[in-house]
Amino acid sequence: MNVRYAGRSTLRDMTAYRGSESSNAEGDPPVAFDLSSNELFLPPLPTVLSVIEEGFTRLARYPDPTARALTGEIAGHLRVEADEVAVGPGSAGVLQQILLALCGEGDDVIYAWPGFDAYPLLVAMCGASSVHIPLTASGHHDLEAIRARVSARTKVVILCSPHNPTGTMIDDARLRSFLRSLPDHVVTVLDEAYVEFDRGGDPPGRSEVIREHGNTVLLRTFSKAYGLAGLRVGYAAGSRQIIATVRKAALPFGVTHLAERAAISSLHSAAELRDRLHAVSAAREELTAGLAALGLPVLPSRANFVWLPLTCAAESLARAAAAAGVKVRACPGQGVRISVGGAAAHRLLLTALDRTDRANWS
Repeated sequence: MNVRYAGRSTLRDMTAYRGSESSNAEGDPPVAFDLSSNELFLPPLPTVLSVIEEGFTRLARYPDPTARALTGEIAGHLRVEADEVAVGPGSAGVLQQILLALCGEGDDVIYAWPGFDAYPLLVAMCGASSVHIPLTASGHHDLEAIRARVSARTKVVILCSPHNPTGTMIDDARLRSFLRSLPDHVVTVLDEAYVEFDRGGDPPGRSEVIREHGNTVLLRTFSKAYGLAGLRVGYAAGSRQIIATVRKAALPFGVTHLAERAAISSLHSAAELRDRLHAVSAAREELTAGLAALGLPVLPSRANFVWLPLTCAAESLARAAAAAGVKVRACPGQGVRISVGGAAAHRLLLTALDRTDRANWS
């Protein structure tokens, strides 16, 4: 059968997101610890778990298509209005809504690279083109280079802070200066998927930035710090004009009833979350110290992962870790990202790396 339809031109050279990866159970060698996906190594908060269990009886019913209760809770959390909030299946799902609502054929989306590996695919889905701006040698956004690439074609700039995969933050003064410099036709998406790991368990949000810069959209998730990656719920906040358009691009019933209840409960569990984030921060510092003691060039991180800016050694280091049963994320020619895990995972990883040839690490 001859099939002529090839789909969007922007998707032809793309691969499905992690489409070639197998589950941990099917790995070869088998994976004892997965430190590749920036998942929280702890279960959801105890209070949240009880709420999830209570919601099982509602699985036969559709959720609220507007997730009205969660939208109101997030608005109160960020100190914005409910019509300035959009929710969806994880921050990646909400970012897809944003890009579908704002971009199309002939448009550009600019972001730092290396970055979240779903960005290129999400941009291609809406028909737009990605413009990659290399990070600085210290793993930070090169805001001057990003601004220099903004053109009449640019519709969206994505800034990720703390940045995935390097864990670096964008200084607040530099961020505001950058936002002031942008032309009116450009929307900035401030991806803060990991912000709780830097700013504590109950960060107040950047409602002041949204107020001062009407073309800025805040993007967050419950997948990381709250440990709800398997339930898929994230949100965006911005001007009501932008958010109204973003909501039109939402997948119907994209936030399940269980996810909505768990997210609301998470927002009410600030004390539990703060205790958990202290544990993650301590584990991150121990992992950083252990890697540095091996002579690895690990960057200081403000997220729940660390970055090793390796070039030719990235894949060999990932293979050494995998041989010991620890999966990490290698960016060939750029570096290795290692999610913070538990003590046993760190011990196994560090022991394996201690036995490898370190000649090409620096």
